[in-house]
Amino acid sequence: MSGARSKLALFLCGCYVVALGAHTGEESVAEHHEAEYYMAAVYEHPSILSLNPLALVSRQEALELMNQNLDIYEQQVMTAAQKGVQIIVFPEDGIHGFNFTRTSIYPFLDFMPSPQVVRWNPCLEPHRFSDTEAGYMEVRF
Repeated sequence: MSGARSKLALFLCGCYVVALGAHTGEESVAEHHEAEYYMAAVYEHPSILSLNPLALVSRQEALELMNQNLDIYEQQVMTAAQKGVQIIVFPEDGIHGFNFTRTSIYPFLDFMPSPQVVRWNPCLEPHRFSDTEAGYMEVRF
């Protein structure tokens, strides 16, 4: 799994956990019909994208760009959770954008060591390896 895809998977898992953990004190629709179905949401917005996806940017610039989209996602996750949503789906490439070259996408990607070689949980040991910030950006949810 690529760094970008694992980052998105981690983000979606975080959103799911937040949505399950949000309680308003009242019985939600999702709790009332728990055995029958679950509440899902799909969200799309005009992503904040790199002005020129072919141009090289620094790792810091890439993280700042992704954080802008994650800030929007965080707001939407909280809104959805208040409405009883248990899982929310965001657009593929919605955090970092698209139309990159193999070289220009590099600052947006995270290093992921082979799980056959290294046992590592980026949420518990976020600074063990360099260039892994995006993998645990979503933990703030």
